[in-house]
Amino acid sequence: MDFDVLHGYVSKLETGLEKIKSVLQLERQCTQGQRFFTAMQGFLKEADKEIEIVRGEEKRALGRVKDITDYFHGDAAKEEAHPLRIFMVVRDFLSMLDHVCREVGRMQQDRTVVGSARSFRVSTTAPLPVLSLYGQRRQNNSDDDDDSMSS
Repeated sequence: MDFDVLHGYVSKLETGLEKIKSVLQLERQCTQGQRFFTAMQGFLKEADKEIEIVRGEEKRALGRVKDITDYFHGDAAKEEAHPLRIFMVVRDFLSMLDHVCREVGRMQQDRTVVGSARSFRVSTTAPLPVLSLYGQRRQNNSDDDDDSMSS
């Protein structure tokens, strides 16, 4: 649900409650329908409480969105006219990331098909040859240092 739509619905509810309040003003002039007026007063109190809760949640959500915008953009004042734009930025980023991941997957599939005659897999736990050679050189150099110090 769009934030603006929700905000509009809450505003319409508030307008409706104002109309109910004006109808309840007629209670003093009317001698019939006391149960109706009593029921409407109870409804009005509950509805006022609920709308206050919704407004509070709305303010808290906008505050969090502003915090997120400040964190990623540094200045939410520029984005004040469009507070939810950060979600469009995130959506676009995730779309691009998804596209890149799919393309990398296709490239890996193409590479496997092309090099399938000589392809081999390396275990994820196996040490990489370059790193293991580097480790052997460091160990050999430290052994040489130890030998030169002991002589």
